[in-house]
Amino acid sequence: MENSAVESRPAGSRQAVVQRYVDILTDAGLKAVFGDQRNKDVLVDMLNVILPPHRKVADITYETTEIPGFTLFNKSVRFDLRCRGEDGRQFIVELQCYHQANFFRRCVLYASKAYGLGSQRGDGQAYEIPPVYFIGLLDKDMQDVQRFSPEDSIVSEYTFREKSTMMVPDETIFTIFVELNRFGKELEECETLLDKWCFSLTHINTLDKLPDELRTEAFERLFQACEIARFEPEVKLKYEKEMITERDYYNMLNTAKADGIAEGKAEGLAEGEARGRAEAEKEKIRIAKELKKNGVADNIIASATGIPEQQIAALK
Repeated sequence: MENSAVESRPAGSRQAVVQRYVDILTDAGLKAVFGDQRNKDVLVDMLNVILPPHRKVADITYETTEIPGFTLFNKSVRFDLRCRGEDGRQFIVELQCYHQANFFRRCVLYASKAYGLGSQRGDGQAYEIPPVYFIGLLDKDMQDVQRFSPEDSIVSEYTFREKSTMMVPDETIFTIFVELNRFGKELEECETLLDKWCFSLTHINTLDKLPDELRTEAFERLFQACEIARFEPEVKLKYEKEMITERDYYNMLNTAKADGIAEGKAEGLAEGEARGRAEAEKEKIRIAKELKKNGVADNIIASATGIPEQQIAALK
């Protein structure tokens, strides 16, 4: 394969580099590409690779990304991307590129909020509610949950199933995770369409052209949609502003993490030194007691151990 890489991205890093294509695995990049209605065919291509085979999408319309709280006491939720299929099904795409506690619960909550909107359409309580597909693109290990899918799988799906038969009684809420953080194949190793999409999503910002191995209509559209020079002026300006904000945010997170590690090391060192001093004092007291028991004078014990003579006199 001809080397198309401009600069490899360090693991866990989103450094600013001169690049031709956006980094989709940033909030700014995801919204600039998939959030632009002119690229909805590219989003449809990606959805159809991730969704179950019997749930392919022909067309979509974009929906508002914010859902208000149902009561005054419930806060609203905001998605990275939300759209609706021609049959009413909702699709939510969320990017997760840093650790967050209770991440799985948040995904279920967001999906259920969207699902609840379907019951507010005035269907006479017939509960003809379109299903919701929540798709999470993961670019970091989720430290507080077990691995979502088996070792050799990138995509995992969760929904309501009967425990023994695994039967799905009806389509309601589906949460699908694409664990891009576990994808490590080189382009020449990519055999399936999913492999090629995972490679593109994780490497496109390091490439300077479309590789020959990806030269199909779908990936040509993807690379064109990701080319920064092709952005409309307002889209490019918004993307660049949001990338500055996002880089600052990640820099603050990394700085806070580094400061926390350094502080922890300092505290650990100080604690270790204090514990060592306490152990040494205990050992000197033990020796002083032994000497005193054997009739050694207090002034000699004080000279040998460094313990004040008054303290030695009080020892039993």
